[in-house]
Amino acid sequence: MISEDGDHQAATRAERGSERLIAGRYLLRDVLGRGGMGTVWRAHDELLDRPVAVKELHILTHGDEEHRIRLRRAIREARAVARVPHPHVVGVHDLVESDDRLWIVMELVEGPSLAHRIAESGPLTPQHTAVLGLQLLDALEAVHAAGTLHRDVKPANVLLRGDGNAVLTDFGIAALDDGEFLTSTGELVGSLEYMAPERVMGWEVGPASDLWSLGAALATVCGGQSPFRRPARPATLHAVAYEDPALSERLGPLRPVVEALLRKSPDERPAAAGVRSALRRVAAGETDAGPLPTPTVRVVRPSAPSAPSADADTVTRGQERLVPTGESAPTALHTTSLRLAPQQSSRPRGAKRLWWALVATAVLAAGVGGALFATGMLPFKKDPKTTTVSQVVRSTNGWQRVTGVSVQRGDQVTVRFVSGEWTVDYRSKPMTGPAGYDATVDKSLDGAKSCKIKPSARFGTLLARLTDRPEAPLHTVGRKLAFRAAQTGTLHLGINDAAGPCSQDNRGALTMQVSVTHQP
Repeated sequence: MISEDGDHQAATRAERGSERLIAGRYLLRDVLGRGGMGTVWRAHDELLDRPVAVKELHILTHGDEEHRIRLRRAIREARAVARVPHPHVVGVHDLVESDDRLWIVMELVEGPSLAHRIAESGPLTPQHTAVLGLQLLDALEAVHAAGTLHRDVKPANVLLRGDGNAVLTDFGIAALDDGEFLTSTGELVGSLEYMAPERVMGWEVGPASDLWSLGAALATVCGGQSPFRRPARPATLHAVAYEDPALSERLGPLRPVVEALLRKSPDERPAAAGVRSALRRVAAGETDAGPLPTPTVRVVRPSAPSAPSADADTVTRGQERLVPTGESAPTALHTTSLRLAPQQSSRPRGAKRLWWALVATAVLAAGVGGALFATGMLPFKKDPKTTTVSQVVRSTNGWQRVTGVSVQRGDQVTVRFVSGEWTVDYRSKPMTGPAGYDATVDKSLDGAKSCKIKPSARFGTLLARLTDRPEAPLHTVGRKLAFRAAQTGTLHLGINDAAGPCSQDNRGALTMQVSVTHQP
């Protein structure tokens, strides 16, 4: 928030926007939009002679510690988005300081927001909505692979290019949210009706939170109304946390996908791959989206208490990982669920209701845990210690050391694919996952087969080795690799395409979960 004086100054500057030159380079033209986090201007880059969009953040570059924290987060946001060269993510060109404020220079998208499009022309068809949903899903996966979250996915933050394609923009909440539901001034951060239940409840957020917001946005775009909007803010919060979504019959074949994305517990929502498969069927005009996407469950080691992430803007999940339903978890681990059961109407209303829900959950967990220990149902012996980290493996960096875990001889090591795509030739070859290309595409790259690190594996395959010695045995990871370490070492991951000249035309990254279980 800015003061009344600041508002007056901003209004005065708006009147003379065309006369202002920012950082000696960016000439402001007119205001494209305003929000609580900043003002977006149409501008011209005088150096490169091109139109740009400039976001004036309502953050002073000087001030108290809170201002400095918000400034650092804004800078981190700009850098994170700049690392995502994706056709459906707004391009970030520059970050400058001028007039005691921070300015983010971005690609200018000449088109309306998705919210404006719906307001002017009405809801989209399920097929059209699914097409845009696929584009936004790809954008979110790229953002997550870069190590950040969007946190404010909604139709107003989706711009439409002239060809109708979607562009995800306005990453301000990811940078400016202080990791809590309320700011220090009591201002709500984000759009309530698109805010995932775990954010409302003050629990840990992750990629599944952005997918929930995507589901709410798709329901609005296709159904013509927000599924959780209520006349008052407390009622909207309650609807998000406890009530079923109000979904229009217009959704048709899109309805099962939206319902799956809007499950209250993040553990029960589908993985991105399942959502993509269902959206593709709807986008192709099929009347059935197919089987519901497979939900995931969270797996944590028993001895580790639940704690929020050290950095609210990262997608590292601490000592936990995601396991597709139907696969067994390691014996040293157990599954937990964060299902939010519907509550009786006799509970306190609004914000108090959320507070009491949190208190009741904590008391119940403490009481059950104490009772189990008292009755001897929980063992006092030491359990195997499992450390789980999230690791982003980039296609351009060669072998990359997995940080945060150490591997001792006899440890059980599991590497599991979470999300992302990459390619070894962005000019002519499609994106692929950790299993690499199929035989046909791999054969077409025979002219560069000397670039392969493991000749018997296909290009694009994710590889692992336990030491950094060139002669170390190479393992093909694919979507999952589990093995018992025969020696002590450091785990390294990389794409099957040698670093250096071979990897110059690579693009993309994968996010992997690495778990190491050590028996005391």
